[in-house]
Amino acid sequence: MDELLEIVNVYVVDPLILGEVASTVHAKDAPWSEDYSRTRQFFVLWAFLYLSSMFVYVLFGGLTFTLFFVQRRQTNLDPGRKEHHAIPPANALTDNPAYWPWDNKQLRNELWVSTWSLFLMAGMTACVDLYFLLGGSRLYNSIDEYGWAYFLASPFLFLFFTDALIYWIHRILHWPSVYWLHKLHHKYKETTPWSAFSFHPLDGFAQSVPYHLFALFFPMHSRLYTATLMVVGLWTVNIHDRMTLRLWGVNGAAHHTVHHVAFNYNYGQYFTWSDHVFGTFKDPHVSWPYELDEAELEKNKQKEQAERRAAAGKQVQPIDDSPNVSPKQSNKKKQ
Repeated sequence: MDELLEIVNVYVVDPLILGEVASTVHAKDAPWSEDYSRTRQFFVLWAFLYLSSMFVYVLFGGLTFTLFFVQRRQTNLDPGRKEHHAIPPANALTDNPAYWPWDNKQLRNELWVSTWSLFLMAGMTACVDLYFLLGGSRLYNSIDEYGWAYFLASPFLFLFFTDALIYWIHRILHWPSVYWLHKLHHKYKETTPWSAFSFHPLDGFAQSVPYHLFALFFPMHSRLYTATLMVVGLWTVNIHDRMTLRLWGVNGAAHHTVHHVAFNYNYGQYFTWSDHVFGTFKDPHVSWPYELDEAELEKNKQKEQAERRAAAGKQVQPIDDSPNVSPKQSNKKKQ
């Protein structure tokens, strides 16, 4: 991050914005914090975080929306169908069964909310990142400090650590006393890639706190940390685009779509283990709008019926599949 900001200061801010020759010579290990005032550092960092976040949002949000909403769905689905439907019509060639005819008013709202919310979230994040850049974190620059094994393992440690904390932060945000913060995001029952960052700024920042805590308590290579945060941004877009892969243990787009629809399930960010452990998991593939596995769906229905009968104190009688035979015929067979 510090190297990127050094480049921004030397080659963008100084010559293009301030119109002056750079006051420092760019070097790989140049401590940019020694060259500029804290105020300048903060505002450059704020602008950098905001513009880079908007770049990820617009580029990948626009790409997935074009591929999975406009091109694939608009072309292959019957435009005459206006209702929401879980299973696409027979002539639909879409990979996504959770199709819905999107609402342009919602899209405009998502874009507007994300634009100003990311601006404010970037400002709050700049305060933390400036502290990190001044030496307040455990981020390091040389792989030799902890070796290749830890370097390769640290992204997985990051994911498991942050997922565990985000699960509880997300769940707490559903408590009635603080739900007003999260309510804006749940305005979108039918999500699109543009829903990804459409949060109240305090809501979005609260769910990013585990990322900062990780850098405070665990060593991580600075470049790898930056790259991992970019992947997190891409993942946030992905879980709102309704396109899902059935990977065991992974909290994909289907799981998060069910969260928006059913509200009290699937709070995880990347994995489903916290939802399994704490009883908030809901299988999206046997739930609206992803009822794909008919056999699994039928099995699930039978299980629920059996549980209801058992709870009511009723015994489930076995079904006699033998053909109807009259008593007289039955006596003849016995003879």
